[in-house]
Amino acid sequence: MQEWTGEFIEHSQRELKAMVGDWKYDFGADDRECSMMLLWMAIKLNPDLAKQVDLDSLNS
Repeated sequence: MQEWTGEFIEHSQRELKAMVGDWKYDFGADDRECSMMLLWMAIKLNPDLAKQVDLDSLNS
């Protein structure tokens, strides 16, 4: 794994923004839907995050 340098973080952020841009274009997703997808991915990687997030409040 690469060291978490400023350059690595900036590159990762650009990649993430591009991926979200693709979702918006390909699926017509809005910002909320993209945010939910990112949260779902984060919880899949670390299930303990679900305990820290009020999932019910996200559905309103």
